[in-house]
Amino acid sequence: MPYAPRRHRVAALACLVAMAAALLAWAVPASADEADGGRLDWGVKESFRSYMTGPIAQGEITTGDGVSTVGGVYRFHSATGEYDPDSGTASITYTGWVHFWGHDGELDVTFANPSIEYSGSSGTLYVYVNGTRTDMASLSGPAIGGQSGTVAVEGASATLTASGAQAFAGFYEAGAALDPVGFTADVIAAEPEPSSAAPEPSEAAPSEDGEVAGAILDWGVRASWRDYVSGDIAAGSWRAADGAQDGGALFRFTDGAGEAAGGDYELTFVGSVAFTGEGVDLTIADPVVTAEDGRGVLSAEVDGERIDLAEFEAELDERDGLLIAEDVPTTLSEAAVEAFSGYYQGGDEMDPLTIAVPLTADAELPALPDLGSDPETESPSPSEAEAAPAEDETSPLVWAVPAALLVLLAAAATAIAIRRRKADRTETGEAAFEKEPADQTSSTTPSEPSDEGENTKEQ
Repeated sequence: MPYAPRRHRVAALACLVAMAAALLAWAVPASADEADGGRLDWGVKESFRSYMTGPIAQGEITTGDGVSTVGGVYRFHSATGEYDPDSGTASITYTGWVHFWGHDGELDVTFANPSIEYSGSSGTLYVYVNGTRTDMASLSGPAIGGQSGTVAVEGASATLTASGAQAFAGFYEAGAALDPVGFTADVIAAEPEPSSAAPEPSEAAPSEDGEVAGAILDWGVRASWRDYVSGDIAAGSWRAADGAQDGGALFRFTDGAGEAAGGDYELTFVGSVAFTGEGVDLTIADPVVTAEDGRGVLSAEVDGERIDLAEFEAELDERDGLLIAEDVPTTLSEAAVEAFSGYYQGGDEMDPLTIAVPLTADAELPALPDLGSDPETESPSPSEAEAAPAEDETSPLVWAVPAALLVLLAAAATAIAIRRRKADRTETGEAAFEKEPADQTSSTTPSEPSDEGENTKEQ
């Protein structure tokens, strides 16, 4: 009965494989968490920025798609990607672009939508350079980690790669130090399945007399003002509160309510943004936009007094369930000159504004650049530090269990191979007794090695 043992061996091996698969499924970490919201801060290279705007290149640097500048550093936003807390590995992409132009256009390069591949305490910075994804820099620094659902790396050193050096048109060689990189990302669990229940009536829908609610106002004040506040002179910052949201390159005031038609509207919003620093103490709160025949004024509470801050021209157009005026140019009002300590004059260009009024329950408001949450800086208590493994430390079970399984499978395979070899020799002997003796001179092919040597040794 030479076939019965072989069937048993196959069944035993199948059981071992099934057991191994089950144990591996238990030991291998769960799928990576989703990264949703966050920011990446990178100044490219300080000497390059100075060169571009200096007397030789006589160029300019512009930002777009929501990129802001904080102390000379470019802040990209709206992180998306994955983070695996078990292995300390992140793959995260950010949004926005920085354009460098100089030498009458001979140097014309755009860095856009950077992404991070980071594992443990090192990684790679990728950047789209004039539309081509490029491995810009090698990163090394602190181990990735975080608390309360936010992961972060601050001050990772960046070393220019050979591919990245080509983006600088020979200004820097591979191995040159770039500005350090810092990034954060909010880590969230998978979203639940959407409910099949019918949506509730929208509170934002206008009433019969034209009253609306749920509107938003986006305005960044002015880019150079933000740069001044966060720069070396004022060395300050800003804080959005009371319902306002910080989008980096703009601020969103919310809960707008009032009356809105096409060319005539009056909407009151909530929220405040406070700018503080050396010689800077300015709070803009609860703005109101008023327009007649499309000619509008943006006013706000400034130090307890309502003043006109900016003027603009825009009617509200109906689109995708919204009344909207998007990226409307604004100029500084004469009444606001004193609020900025004479830094700007009446009629000077300010940042554009966007007004959006939802008309239907499923209307989507314009996306706000998502800077994510600020990572917590508090250290865990000594007891927590002893109980929890290091951020970049993987549980030993992740590697110990698969290693044990490999040993088990190897031992099983060896045992089966030995049994099979003995069975083959037994079958060969039984066949020899049943047949007449053949020619004693046998030959073997290269693909079928002889067992003669082993048989001799065993005898």
